[in-house]
Amino acid sequence: MTYLTNNNEMDAEEYIIRIFQSGNIIGLGEGEHHLENSHKFLQKMFDNKKIQKTIDVVIVEFANVDYQDILDRYIFGEEVHINELRKIWRESTQCIGRFGEGIVYFELLKKIRDINTTLPENEKIRVLGGDPSIDWQSIKTREDYLKVIAARDTFPAGLAVDYGINQSKKVLLIYSEFHFVKINDKRFYQEHHTITTVVNSMHPGAMKVIAVLDPSTFHIEELTKNLPHYSIIDLKTSELGNLPAEKYFKEIRNKDGTVILFEGYKINNLFDYFLYIGPSESWKRVDFPKAVFSDDEWGELNRRLKIVGFEPLDDKLK
Repeated sequence: MTYLTNNNEMDAEEYIIRIFQSGNIIGLGEGEHHLENSHKFLQKMFDNKKIQKTIDVVIVEFANVDYQDILDRYIFGEEVHINELRKIWRESTQCIGRFGEGIVYFELLKKIRDINTTLPENEKIRVLGGDPSIDWQSIKTREDYLKVIAARDTFPAGLAVDYGINQSKKVLLIYSEFHFVKINDKRFYQEHHTITTVVNSMHPGAMKVIAVLDPSTFHIEELTKNLPHYSIIDLKTSELGNLPAEKYFKEIRNKDGTVILFEGYKINNLFDYFLYIGPSESWKRVDFPKAVFSDDEWGELNRRLKIVGFEPLDDKLK
């Protein structure tokens, strides 16, 4: 097999800069939430002076728009107590999965905050919460919750178009890959859209997508073992683009039962590029920190879990 030949793999940071030279919106996947390996790349990438001069806006999945003022204050250098900063993910639509509690998300914000202290006022990077507005006190039923999360892709897509197209800024979105696929698989939900399909339906080809490559998913560990860490693989020119798309995501359950997504498609139908962050056996998810919830907060979190239909959290996790 000759999956990786003809210089199909290139340094990711340089390639991201190149993509931004011809477009304004890039979706960069995490691989999976709380994945330390992909966040090591993000830390390295934001240290790149060229990247700092390129990117204007970062839209993140774990931060809720209702707390944008807190996020702005922190990112632009004000002193913000951690208990206040936590609201941006603890009051999000995804708090029920403790998404955002992992230290890698705070470290990402801190990295951009630290960089901004070195940049001129007109070159500072803004971070936007891409999670849609939610008032958890008004959420009483699962149906209430589902109405809110219906905007999880359309809302950040609107932000990307506003800043990337209308204001001509360079926008990087950091989300899990499921929000970035370039086609809709209506076998999942009839009205399912992704950030990418929404953006590109309004402005064809405006958004490019980089997904993290997990070699074990496709059983290509031997083929990728000598690939430099943090390489970009162009799926238009590499034979990796012909890999079966249905292997990328795990089976998903909806009201009709188990669904295998994207059967019959190739991986280049879903994404434009792969990012290689190392062999699969080296991947590590960061642990949740303990003892960060008060009793009242813990009780409220379990109330939300019950509404959505999840099991309550084990008190030993506190």
